[in-house]
Amino acid sequence: MTSLIGAKHVWRAAVPPKVKFLFWLALHGRLWTAERRKRHGLQPEANCALCDQHDETTDHLLAYCSFTREVWVRLLAKAGLQQLGQSHDSTMADWWLQTRAAVPETFRRGFDSRVLLVSWVIWKECNRRTFDNDAKMTVQVLALVHEEADSCIAAGFQSFGVAASGS
Repeated sequence: MTSLIGAKHVWRAAVPPKVKFLFWLALHGRLWTAERRKRHGLQPEANCALCDQHDETTDHLLAYCSFTREVWVRLLAKAGLQQLGQSHDSTMADWWLQTRAAVPETFRRGFDSRVLLVSWVIWKECNRRTFDNDAKMTVQVLALVHEEADSCIAAGFQSFGVAASGS
């Protein structure tokens, strides 16, 4: 039996189970993105709901969509970690695992929690645009990330607060 790379980090992250489950699905390539819905005949196009520039795959949506990258650039810059931003030549899982290795060990669990939480908020924004025809701007999505982080801290996810304090 082989285990999924990064799975133990997902389940140890200090976020609610629904957030862990979403990221676990993403690692398995099982998110119902526009590309997947098109492949199953549920919609005619696969355009990304966030940028409308590329097909919406899991890796595109959570790693290198221009909207997602803007969210990450702003969050990482606040923590002084802007050099850790995503590139177009890696998958979402590869970026996460390589980047977490560059984060000091004492902050990795908080970093993992932040990555999962940002992915959750990006996923919800994509769904809001797709199904509710309601789009938020980058600064509004950043505010939602901070609200979700505050909710996690208030719910008792203490290790999340370590990474959240800088961003």
